[in-house]
Amino acid sequence: MTQNNSKTADYLARVRKLTPLIREQAAEIEAGRTITKPVVDAIAQAGLHGMLVPEALGGGGLLPSEGMRVFEEMTKADASVGWAWMASEWGTSGVVGYLQPETLQEMMSGEDPFIVAGQLLPRHPGTQVEGGFVIDGDYSFASGSDHATWIGAGFYVADETGAPILGENGQVQARIALMPKAKVDLKGNWDTWGLAGTGSHDYRVDKVFVPFDHTTPTFGGVATRPETMYKFGNEFAGGLPHAPIALGIAARALELLAALTAGKMRPNYTVPVGEADFFRIDFARKEAALQAARLYVYSVVEQAEGAVEAGEPITAEMVARASQMLAWSHEVAADIVAFAHRWGGSKSIGSTSELGRYSRDMQVATQHLLVDPKMLVDAAGVLLPEYAAAANA
Repeated sequence: MTQNNSKTADYLARVRKLTPLIREQAAEIEAGRTITKPVVDAIAQAGLHGMLVPEALGGGGLLPSEGMRVFEEMTKADASVGWAWMASEWGTSGVVGYLQPETLQEMMSGEDPFIVAGQLLPRHPGTQVEGGFVIDGDYSFASGSDHATWIGAGFYVADETGAPILGENGQVQARIALMPKAKVDLKGNWDTWGLAGTGSHDYRVDKVFVPFDHTTPTFGGVATRPETMYKFGNEFAGGLPHAPIALGIAARALELLAALTAGKMRPNYTVPVGEADFFRIDFARKEAALQAARLYVYSVVEQAEGAVEAGEPITAEMVARASQMLAWSHEVAADIVAFAHRWGGSKSIGSTSELGRYSRDMQVATQHLLVDPKMLVDAAGVLLPEYAAAANA
């Protein structure tokens, strides 16, 4: 349900304009384990922060599906930049919809832009005290934290013994605490062989008091804004932006492979690799798989956008299909990248090889909790009964 075609095109054009700089900085980004200052500054100057934040709050107002297309394009420029920027953009736009207006105005009125990063799923107890919570614990995977200004920390509401305080529904209350970055201890310890430049550092929150109005619900809760993303709910929306990262990595791998195999000769080949029938047939199959995955990714999200804008709720089937889409799109992308790596030959194994870097990035992307194969199991639990019922109709 893409509504802002011209606006989306404008954001895509902004990313493409930055792509040469980002690729020029790619080696330094990987070596430094974070987005370099020239790229951080360029992203800010291009007005790319806040593209999913509602227009009424000074943001770009893109729909989730539209923002995802921009994430895919940024990932083709560099996967680490795409990932880190996605994490902070999606996290920022997500919490915006659940903060009270006066609190949000306070947070967004500082000299620095309001950009959130951090581990948002509940990890530690947050001790409930008068007026808020005391957060204390070690957190991980704060992707994009180097360019963020606020850090989120997922917690569950607890008493002073650490025992959960259940909500009115009898369930554990999971929330996200938001703190100025200066209040947390970022370890600067991100050191991996894939997605190396995402700055996904560990961090320590040492008995920091967070006012209640600086927290948002992790799941459920009542949104304070009417935009489409907040009609999705966190359960549906949470993992969606990981899919375009996988698509972007796979697309770039095929681009690099096509360039590498054009005119490339191998021993015992009578034609260049790129002209060999047995290479071309597999390339066509992998490219078709990428197109199919892309169609399914955006179809799932756009159908949900249409439903909620028509006043319909997010259903169990929609959630199941989102889970299925996330896990499956990563499987498809990983297979495409493995194909590209194999046919890239010696050009894909050098330490400075761009195709080699994208191959490593893909392997790390598949390790994320939100794209685990268990999601296919959960999705099948919803989809199988529907198919069985259809057979007996």
